[in-house]
Amino acid sequence: MLRLSSTSNVLKRASHVKPSPLRVIIATSASSRTKRYFTTQQKEQDQPVTIYTGPLANVAKKLKLFSITSLGLGCGISPFVFAIDVPVPFIAKAALVGAAVATSAASTGLIQWVMSPYVTKITIPKQVEQGQLPKELTIHTLSFTAKDHATTVPLDSIEPSSRIFTSWMINDLSLAKGRIGQKEAKPKPLLYVHPELCEEEQSLMKDIVEKTGIGKGF
Repeated sequence: MLRLSSTSNVLKRASHVKPSPLRVIIATSASSRTKRYFTTQQKEQDQPVTIYTGPLANVAKKLKLFSITSLGLGCGISPFVFAIDVPVPFIAKAALVGAAVATSAASTGLIQWVMSPYVTKITIPKQVEQGQLPKELTIHTLSFTAKDHATTVPLDSIEPSSRIFTSWMINDLSLAKGRIGQKEAKPKPLLYVHPELCEEEQSLMKDIVEKTGIGKGF
């Protein structure tokens, strides 16, 4: 009976012994590192993979911003031309302002028409094995105000385009989804990618352009 009582007292004392602060800190630190590792791994797996980057993406963005800014300044300054006290008839002033605004609008429209299909980058949801093709692409272009415009479209819905300054077109826009930032937007029907960047051997873009029916020389 004495031995059982002694053993019981030892077990009770052991159950009330608190772990040392150092052990608690080490265990907490190890648990935090493990959580951060798996969180980082999960985020990396969820991140889209970029398979194409347009070499003129920054130039296209700056050109769009410049054209829009120049048009806005032209329209904003136009009323002050009529307030200037110069010996010029009102009709002449109106013609001068109209010509300036029309020229700026025409140049802006031309830049938008040329640069609107330009693809800044293409991403896929996750990496695919060699020899396989992704089911859909997220194609990034620029909106009218030079913001990122993303169009997510199935690969089977892309086909060659015959319009100048374009290489791809989406044959069924109902299957595509567009967004600008977090807002929904109309998907871009026409797209342009650089042919020289899609002809590298053993590259995913080469397989994609051949799948879409473009091939070499587009």
